Amino acid sequence: MQLRETETEVLQKAVDAFRRATGIRVRVRQLQPRRAGTRADARLRFEFPHAETRFDAEVKQILDTQTLGQAIERMKRLPEKALLVTKYVNPKMAERLKEMDVPFLDTFGNAYLNAQPIFVYMKGQAPQRFPRERPTRAFAPAGLKVVFALLCRQELTDEPFRTIAQTTNVALGTVPWIMDDLERLGHLLVKGKRGRRLIRKQQLLERWVGAFPNQLRPKLVLGRYAAPDPKWWEQTRIRDFHAYWGGEPAAARLTGYLKPELITVYTRDKPARLQATYRLRTDPRGNVEILQAFWDTAVDWTNPETVHPLLVYADLLATGDARNIETARQIYDEQLAGLVRED
Repeated sequence: MQLRETETEVLQKAVDAFRRATGIRVRVRQLQPRRAGTRADARLRFEFPHAETRFDAEVKQILDTQTLGQAIERMKRLPEKALLVTKYVNPKMAERLKEMDVPFLDTFGNAYLNAQPIFVYMKGQAPQRFPRERPTRAFAPAGLKVVFALLCRQELTDEPFRTIAQTTNVALGTVPWIMDDLERLGHLLVKGKRGRRLIRKQQLLERWVGAFPNQLRPKLVLGRYAAPDPKWWEQTRIRDFHAYWGGEPAAARLTGYLKPELITVYTRDKPARLQATYRLRTDPRGNVEILQAFWDTAVDWTNPETVHPLLVYADLLATGDARNIETARQIYDEQLAGLVRED
């Protein structure tokens, strides 16, 4: 697909801001529609006086701690060295990107390029006001619950709205609005009497993963805890507590690759029994987080111990941690690529 107009504007404003700040010319070539996430949004050529360098550009309108992991994971899939383009990178985020050697431009003239012999690092340019855009209904909390269920159980897309509402635990009146949004955004094909089906599923998954950490996840948090036994989770049958492993412990079970540092649990019950059994004490800095499961059991994955890989993937990327991003890529390749393959 081509860049949406707002993304095109972000790219052009970032390039213009870099030119004003440095006097360096930047040529932009937007690319044809990408497939399977392997094509950049655009290709940039920086024409320095005695050298030039090229980058594939990944445009991310809003960048914060929760969306950083998704941006980096996408950049690593691009065939050429990639550069992140976004509206605004605050000084703390700029330092983090520099430490991770992630090149970036923003629309206020902040930038980091490290392609020897070229080195540019500018930070501290800030907007006076920077309002966050309101999400569409499809990517607001209720919509995210519906989209999650539709991606995990795609046959649900063609069910009556009442069935979708019951399966996703959202109000019946909101479902038509959400489905209309998905159609308008190009993710739902309505074929009249022949029913409905999801399209552009990869892009839909990416939008869900980008919105989930800020729009829905904070509303699910029941508490943060510390455990006296750091290995308490290893032999625990979490389903005995009507709960599931999410995030890092789920990834460890799915891949055998990750050693968890943050233990994420999604539960259908109140956490009291789990707390008492493993002597979990409330601690805002503890390494155990317990969240409310937001999906119906009809959407459960085949592994009764873990949440669906889509949610594992989103949890990992939301940490912005390099090792989790690497594991998230493995989960995507092994578990999710087939889920978003177009029919």
